[in-house]
Amino acid sequence: MSDSPISPRIDGDTATYPSGSRLVDSGLVADNAVSAGGGSGSLARGSAASAGGMWMGVSKLPPGHQSVPHHHQDQTSIVCVVEGAMRFRVHGPGGHEEFTAAAGQIAVIPGGLVHEEFNDLDVECVCVVTRNSETPVVRNV
Repeated sequence: MSDSPISPRIDGDTATYPSGSRLVDSGLVADNAVSAGGGSGSLARGSAASAGGMWMGVSKLPPGHQSVPHHHQDQTSIVCVVEGAMRFRVHGPGGHEEFTAAAGQIAVIPGGLVHEEFNDLDVECVCVVTRNSETPVVRNV
């Protein structure tokens, strides 16, 4: 085995190594890219990476704003709040459920459930989101 470093192939914000390992410098940009499924009202999304049947991206919600009701078909969303806090309203089979995830907490929204996100604070909410599909689906209702 060689001790010399192996250089990656650079394509935009992604460095890809011969092993298939990647380093993505997303800069936590939420630009409503098609690859992220687009936005939902005031909730903006951006893609960071997809591989191995998973997608990971970022979402941002300005202070005092909310998303429109939406779902992700059968894709479960795992939402890690990095900054601020996000209140979730989930339209479950028994009625509306509400809970708030603050920085450092992780919310799990099962696939198919219509939900909305609210930012009740005066600071932007920044989240890292993972879904169990390489191609995220967003259906605003």
